[in-house]
Amino acid sequence: MKKFVSLVLALVLALFVLSVGATAQEEVVLKYISTGAGSWEKYLQPIIDKYYEETGVRVELECYAHTELFQVLDIQFSTGNCNYDVIAVDVPMVSNYATNGYIMPLTQYFTAEEMSKFVDAAISGGSWDGEFYAPPMNTSAQLLWYNKDMLDQAGLSMDEYQDPDHRITYEKLYEMAKQTKAVVDPDGTNAIAGISWGQISRAYQMLQLPNSLGEPSIGDDGLTVDGIINTEGWIKAMTYLYDAHNEGLSLRGTTADEQADLFFAGKSIFLIDGSWNSTKLADHPEIAYTYSPAWEGYEDKVATPTGSWHYGVASGSAHAQEAIDFVKYMTCGEGSDIWLEGHGDVPARSDWVEMILADPSYEEFGKSVFKIACYEAANTAYPRPVTPAYSEYEALLNAMFEDVRNGADPASALDDCVMNVTSIMNKYRD
Repeated sequence: MKKFVSLVLALVLALFVLSVGATAQEEVVLKYISTGAGSWEKYLQPIIDKYYEETGVRVELECYAHTELFQVLDIQFSTGNCNYDVIAVDVPMVSNYATNGYIMPLTQYFTAEEMSKFVDAAISGGSWDGEFYAPPMNTSAQLLWYNKDMLDQAGLSMDEYQDPDHRITYEKLYEMAKQTKAVVDPDGTNAIAGISWGQISRAYQMLQLPNSLGEPSIGDDGLTVDGIINTEGWIKAMTYLYDAHNEGLSLRGTTADEQADLFFAGKSIFLIDGSWNSTKLADHPEIAYTYSPAWEGYEDKVATPTGSWHYGVASGSAHAQEAIDFVKYMTCGEGSDIWLEGHGDVPARSDWVEMILADPSYEEFGKSVFKIACYEAANTAYPRPVTPAYSEYEALLNAMFEDVRNGADPASALDDCVMNVTSIMNKYRD
């Protein structure tokens, strides 16, 4: 009898151990790598905690600074043994990651209803070669910011240019900036710029100039630039950039990281820059904003910068389905709602865009920044070039923008850029 009891107890104990072991084995842990170190964690972690409570799937978050994120991912991808399941993808890198097999296609996992929740530009940016790879976390938009006090001194006003169907033109902007600068800084001793670009010499923003003339940034194959970026339209756009700096209307020697600070310090009359500047408005009653400019005669071609961070699922993930479910939660599910409410980004969700555009409270000064941003996201957003060679392409275009800014002949600079980009594209051709 004692032996029997002992056997029963041993069996019960063994079953308990096996049960505990099975439970431990069943817990899925996803590793999620993201940008936003030092700021995003406080918004993301509560969402991740809520997701664990609802699903039992544990998500371990690692946040890095922007440049560090790329370095970590480069090392992971180069070894062919990525240790992450969910990856924050800067949208222009989608085609590169897809071409190299770093992230898996997600087309079959998103229903038509779920896809309809994303604005068109975000779908385009997250796709490559007919497949959808990376749904959006959020997007971005650019506005025209201006110093009302300086314009008042020159007897000028932006009141008539507060409608997306009646934007100020680049030509009129140049004229108003020149007139105002002649009043507020006639001899240049105050180093006040007439027009500044928040992302000067960076493709993200500077492509807005040729794109708004109806000019593409790359060929349909994602590799061709000859006959694309050396056209009359591109020359016109780069001549505008050249003239602004050559005539002293825009200032040389300042970096993209300095532009917004200089503007809010009273060192620029106009600034084309992101909606994120809305956080500074409370301390600057002299600043106002409106829709991005259009070229005269091309008012129906307005193309504004867009794109931000998307989600990718690592091709080698051992928990691909769970990673996909988490990504859906963070892009078109409840997690996305919590993120957008907390972080205040420009939504890449069409339902959020519609809500903001219809909400009268977004007519208020300050909040209307997001109404303008959402309008642009839904109507004028133009994704950056989709190419597996984006990193090299961007570096060469950025150098060309900076050369033109510093006095290089626009047509010659574009021809040189075409030659350089074509050379690096050859390694991506079959």
